[in-house]
Amino acid sequence: MDLRKILFDNWAIKLISLLLSVTLWFYVTSKGKMEIALTAPIELQNIPRGMAVVGDVARYLEVRLQGQERVLRDITTGKRVVGILDLSLTKIGENTLRISPDDIRRPSGVAVTHISPYEIKLRLEPLVRKTFRLAPVFHGAPAVGYVLKGTSIRPQRITVEGPQGVMGTLDKLQTMPIDIQGVRSTITVEPKIDYQGKPIKLFEKDITVQVFIERSRK
Repeated sequence: MDLRKILFDNWAIKLISLLLSVTLWFYVTSKGKMEIALTAPIELQNIPRGMAVVGDVARYLEVRLQGQERVLRDITTGKRVVGILDLSLTKIGENTLRISPDDIRRPSGVAVTHISPYEIKLRLEPLVRKTFRLAPVFHGAPAVGYVLKGTSIRPQRITVEGPQGVMGTLDKLQTMPIDIQGVRSTITVEPKIDYQGKPIKLFEKDITVQVFIERSRK
């Protein structure tokens, strides 16, 4: 069998056939593909133990996805696309994390063609604990003829935890106002804590404030 004859006889027809086959393959594989743009939430993972993310951090990414129309339609009707930021290698201070398509969680077979922003800056601080005596704050006054005689707080000391910079500015811990307007007898409440808008965490639970109200002896 002459291999050269098989390969080169009618070579023009064979070349055209090959080109048609390649064109048909591209057409079939690309048929039904589309591209969409969407906003994906950012999820922080593996924050190092004893550290906290502080300051303003981007919460969303703008991404463009390419894939089969059916799959992308499923994404727009509920299947979430999420940007995953792995913080396991971050350190105290300023960090810059670059985002690649591998960091975008999405259905199989969907390609990421664009990400914005492509890097995220964030700051980490060590977590610090402090202990305070809780100071009750009151709203209003007891009924006429009655007076506030004192309070009993349990537990007496409260431990809180927060980022170093935040804890450095926290010099007291107090309740949100406890309403005693028109009260005629001793009451016990579970107060809300005034966090002063700071990202701090309380360790104690079942905090109570007993407010002693008695008749005035005047």
